Amino acid sequence: MIKVNSSIQKEIIRYQEQLSFFRISLQQLTVSTPSELSTRIWCREVAFTMAQSQSLITKIFKTRKLPYRDLAKQFLCRISSLKRNSKYILALFLLKHGDYHFLNEHLSLSILDNGF
Repeated sequence: MIKVNSSIQKEIIRYQEQLSFFRISLQQLTVSTPSELSTRIWCREVAFTMAQSQSLITKIFKTRKLPYRDLAKQFLCRISSLKRNSKYILALFLLKHGDYHFLNEHLSLSILDNGF
């Protein structure tokens, strides 16, 4: 049996709670994760850019969803692409925006290993 650090467990629980605020579960993320590497990279760019913009952060937490029109203009993409990947983008955004040291560390290692 694998021993799991209690701080990692607490961080995962906090992350699950924040995901549930946006009506997302970890099980849904396994299904909604894009299979194409280029799509995952694009989603990461969108999410990380959102996490740096206070106006987008405010809109996201106020509406509990992505500001599709703002993002479509900023990234010159279709709203349907954002909607199709919204759960994955929101999950990455929450990781980047929140205080998740261990999960972000794991995420960084995943990016190095398999392109995310």
